[in-house]
Amino acid sequence: MRGFKGYAWVHGFVKASPRVRPRAGELWDASIGFYTVWVAHMGRRYGLLRALSRHENGATLAAISKELGLHPPAVRVWSEAAQSLGLIVRKGERHTLPARLRSLLVDEDASDFLGGQFSYLALRSLDFDALDGFFRSGRRPASASRHLMEATEEATRWDHTSFRTFLLNKVPELRSSLRRGARVLDVGCGTGGWVLRMAGVFPRSTFLGIDPNRTAIRAARATAKRVKAGTQVLFRVGTGETGGRGSFDLVHLGEVLYGVADKAELLNTCRGALRSGGCLVIAEGLRESGSRSRDPSDKLIAAMGIDFALQGSRFFTKRELEELLGDAGFRDHRFHHAGGGLWFIVAKAPPRKSSKT
Repeated sequence: MRGFKGYAWVHGFVKASPRVRPRAGELWDASIGFYTVWVAHMGRRYGLLRALSRHENGATLAAISKELGLHPPAVRVWSEAAQSLGLIVRKGERHTLPARLRSLLVDEDASDFLGGQFSYLALRSLDFDALDGFFRSGRRPASASRHLMEATEEATRWDHTSFRTFLLNKVPELRSSLRRGARVLDVGCGTGGWVLRMAGVFPRSTFLGIDPNRTAIRAARATAKRVKAGTQVLFRVGTGETGGRGSFDLVHLGEVLYGVADKAELLNTCRGALRSGGCLVIAEGLRESGSRSRDPSDKLIAAMGIDFALQGSRFFTKRELEELLGDAGFRDHRFHHAGGGLWFIVAKAPPRKSSKT
């Protein structure tokens, strides 16, 4: 998943009553954190947080309701919950979003943006009724993925920002290649979020996004048309093999590998799509090999193993991913921890063998 900094923020956002024993206090925090996730998600989903961020001097609930076309009693109930959790502040009849929370909950280009993670957790919880079949018989019904595409789109927004603001600082030669004009393949592009954001930043590069989900590709094409991406961006229904052989300077796997049944085949396909010395970038949440980590993000990743099992997948350990890359023939792979459980793995494709005899 995207950077799991959200848990650490929620966990520290509310403090247990000093009269409550420490363990009970942690459970109280968890309950309040659950509602913080949902109230933040609703504030994003219905545009409430963004609208409040536009009104730096505050706005009345009546004005916000009218501006967004929302039911006033529902907005009032949401505002009362948001105030109790410290997400918004009320002064008289006017409500404001504190400046310190704007980057966390509204600004998707901010390096500390958390709103997408909250929306992921809320949306995935809507599918958890499918856990009944999973626990009783091991079945994963189609209902387990009803909200997965939307949830993943929300969750990976921070990944895309982190790619630009974190990884490209760690790997400056990658930034230089994109600035000069690279051919880029995004495998498992979903609704095209990463492709479209990178295309806007690197106008000399060309991007091909592929995904087997026709619904996602239709959404990606519609967005590309709306933003007038032109010929710089292309989306196709397909798998890694759809991209072409030896054609790309960069192949991107953004939280895709963990969910693929044949991981070795996908990595071999990515290697085949790269030119000699081309670059593979994988974004993944990695779990600790042990279970005693005190890091909040490690705890969240371990807990989200239930969610991932419902998807028929699981998080990698660093060693597992190293072995997969080595078996696929990639060399000089380096791990970069972006924080909150998100890792970028950068690997080089080996030189191609000459076809001459």
